[in-house]
Amino acid sequence: MAKPSLFYLSMLRTGTLTDPGSAAGYPIANIKDMKSYTVWKSNGVTSPINIDIDNGGSTQNADYIAFVNHNLFTNGATVEVRADTFTPPTTVRLAAFSPAEDTVTLRTLTAPGALRYWRIVITDPAPPFAAAPSIGDLYLGMKTTLTEYMTPGFDPFFDGVEVAGSRSEGGHALGATTRGHTHRARLSFGAAGAARADYTATLNAFIDNHANKRQPFFFVLDTDDTDFDTPRFIRHTDGGHISRMAVGGSWQRLTLDMDVEEAYMEPVV
Repeated sequence: MAKPSLFYLSMLRTGTLTDPGSAAGYPIANIKDMKSYTVWKSNGVTSPINIDIDNGGSTQNADYIAFVNHNLFTNGATVEVRADTFTPPTTVRLAAFSPAEDTVTLRTLTAPGALRYWRIVITDPAPPFAAAPSIGDLYLGMKTTLTEYMTPGFDPFFDGVEVAGSRSEGGHALGATTRGHTHRARLSFGAAGAARADYTATLNAFIDNHANKRQPFFFVLDTDDTDFDTPRFIRHTDGGHISRMAVGGSWQRLTLDMDVEEAYMEPVV
């Protein structure tokens, strides 16, 4: 049983991207704007497609890649990550894998250390691509693993469906129109809280610089359990509040309570 993880740091937002060729109206900048509905789309179907990141003097490390609202599964594509001190990078840091969905995809890798040059390779094993590859948003960076588990009352499936229902004058259900999957909950450590040092090291930066700005992030409850390792693309709610409260009157441990909702609704199939 693994502790929950937050995936929000991404070198795509700080490094310089090389445009691999973008269709009109779908620029490469869309892949890093933290909006799943603004999509980057390739201007062709030739394989492979290389997305290069130059971190300059601010070398970066990564132990995960995640992307949302894409067509790589439908395209039968594979994704590989390379990184080196030189360009173009050739050392494989994450072996090619095939996304199992077109919605929210996340894979972890062994962090190689801070490096300047990174490359994301999108390949069709039987080229060309059936359709131009597209991605709503892509993150590549270091995850933040929480030091505590969620409260016992947290729903580990963390999933619902938003519907618009209708009834007849007699009260009979006429059916429902499904909108998409919801992921609404209150992320909480509960009464025990977490050590103050954990806030100083990682959590305060996440809360102050990302969550409070309502910027989306990926969340995985338990990477060791196949029932609960599904990544969710979520955000702090507009009207919600993040509280950090002292435990037992001492500042040595603090609770964490944060209301979240989906930043992307997976289609209902």
